Amino acid sequence: MYKKLFFISLFSLIFFSCEYSHETPDFNVRKYNLRILPYDSLHLVSRNVIPLSETYPCDAEGVPLFLNPQDGKYYYHPVLIAIKGMQYLNSYYITGDIRYVLKVKTWVRKLLEIAYKIDNSYFFPYQFTIRPHGTNTDTLFAPWFSGMAQGQVLELVVRLFNFTQDSSYLIIAEKIFNSIKNTSKNNYPWVSFVDADGYLWIEEYPLDGGPDYVLNGFIHAVQGVYEYWLLTRNKEVELYLNGCLTTLEDKLHLFRNPGGPSFYCLRHHHIDPLYHKHHIYLIQYLYKMTGNNFFKNFADTLAADYDEQGSIQDINISSGQTVFGIN
Repeated sequence: MYKKLFFISLFSLIFFSCEYSHETPDFNVRKYNLRILPYDSLHLVSRNVIPLSETYPCDAEGVPLFLNPQDGKYYYHPVLIAIKGMQYLNSYYITGDIRYVLKVKTWVRKLLEIAYKIDNSYFFPYQFTIRPHGTNTDTLFAPWFSGMAQGQVLELVVRLFNFTQDSSYLIIAEKIFNSIKNTSKNNYPWVSFVDADGYLWIEEYPLDGGPDYVLNGFIHAVQGVYEYWLLTRNKEVELYLNGCLTTLEDKLHLFRNPGGPSFYCLRHHHIDPLYHKHHIYLIQYLYKMTGNNFFKNFADTLAADYDEQGSIQDINISSGQTVFGIN
């Protein structure tokens, strides 16, 4: 069913076909030969079915909750909801059981209920204060917003549209993408910015003291923009996607730690072997998206720098515990 619906909605193509930005971008950008990946090749798509009988922390409506280890309280966690939502949509794809879709629609309604509506954009807040690296100088005070969350919720909403063909999700997706288009740190909130060299970044942790440059969060946000482009084929979306890919191609070498695991972020040069494997997986995914051999070769370089036994896989597991595990 999904293969017939994915990326071929006549409404969406007509709706977006007249949109084109003629403005010169304020960031470096090269054009990539973007591939049209089928659903079976997309992020978080697998043959695993999550049983509807599973238990997980949730509110009275069944919306997943995250247990914050810093204060022992439960909160809505946009990335956790997005990941679990995509897993449930994948279970619907395999089984055809509409109850999976109904649950995800409830979860998206909750995300919209808690969202900040600012300048025709939707921002999904974290309502608890965190210190991603365990230091007081790097503190994100509630409410704070994450480019990774914006991208992954965008990815979820795009897939929900493709399964339901409900045009209201197109409007929601556009407003989420608008949040990523805002590249001025002077406009609060912000999750994207252009650095001093003219490169476009999407930031997982928009710290007051300066960007963290988190690699996995950036690429996960790019995955959401990519799937939005797959749906709309909009030239402006393609421009921002190509801008992000340009940044990654030119800046990935900064994350390399020759002979050891790659850096989690550029600000702190934190090293974690598990995230190193995740980086390899994500950069291989960039190769799938673009066919650009640079990404394939760089993933191979990281694997040669440091390799352990075990599979390279996505570590954004549904528990959400890895999201704030860096210190």
